[in-house]
Amino acid sequence: MVEEIKVLDPTISTSSKDSLLAVRPESLNGLTVGLLANGKKNSVEILQYVYEILREEHGLGISIEDNKGNASRPCPPDLLENLANQCDVVITASGD
Repeated sequence: MVEEIKVLDPTISTSSKDSLLAVRPESLNGLTVGLLANGKKNSVEILQYVYEILREEHGLGISIEDNKGNASRPCPPDLLENLANQCDVVITASGD
């Protein structure tokens, strides 16, 4: 008896025409920054380190930290909406 092996392709094709670049602020001075960790080990620490450097060198204002909790899943829309409403800019990171 011959067994068949079925190969699945988990990739998807993307469409860049639906993507937009964010408007870049002229300065980071005084801006509120969102720090969005992805749930992987060290992602929070990486973001805190980047924030401290940017705060010292570019005068960032306060930070609002959140964690999407699972690197393999998209960020929940309500979390993104909260960050968008509270922050001028958002930085995300992947740890390990």
